[in-house]
Amino acid sequence: MPFIRKLIRRKFCFCLSLTSGCIIISFYTLFFGFLNAGTTVDEVIYRETFKTDVWAKWFNVFHIALMIAAAVILLISVMTKYIKVVFIWMAMFIIHMISYYIVFNALVNVRNPFFTSALSTFLYVLVNLVTLAIDIFCLIKVYSYYYVKKHPDEFRPPCVDN
Repeated sequence: MPFIRKLIRRKFCFCLSLTSGCIIISFYTLFFGFLNAGTTVDEVIYRETFKTDVWAKWFNVFHIALMIAAAVILLISVMTKYIKVVFIWMAMFIIHMISYYIVFNALVNVRNPFFTSALSTFLYVLVNLVTLAIDIFCLIKVYSYYYVKKHPDEFRPPCVDN
C-alpha cells in the first residue's frame, strides 16, 4: 500500500504528537456522539410533517452507542498502548461513516424539512462534506498512529543509526 504510506506522518496537525492527536480524535468522536444524542431531527420532522419515524429513532440510538463505544475504545487503546485495538475503533468508525453518510441521510432526507430552500440544502450538503472530510482525516491519523507505533524503525532519524 504505497499510497497509504505516503499519507502517514509522525505529527498530528504539524505540531502535536500522534498520541495526543488520537486522544483529541477520541474526544471528537465522544463529543459528536453526545451531540447526536441531543439532536432533535425526529422531533423537527414530526413538527413539520406530523409523522414520526421509528426507524430514525432507533438508528439514532444505535449511532449514539456506536460513537460513544468507539471513542472509549480509542481512548483505552491509546492510554494502555494496546495498538491492535485501534483496528476495532477503525472498524466502528467506518461503520459510523457508512451508516451516517449513507443510511441516515437516505432515511431522514426522504422527507427532510431542512430542504425548504436552495441555501438550506447547500448548507446541509456543505456541513456533511466538511464532517466527512474531518472523519476521513481522523481515520488517516489513527492509522498513522498505528503504523508509526508498529514500525518505529522506519521513522527514526538517519543520524541515530550512525
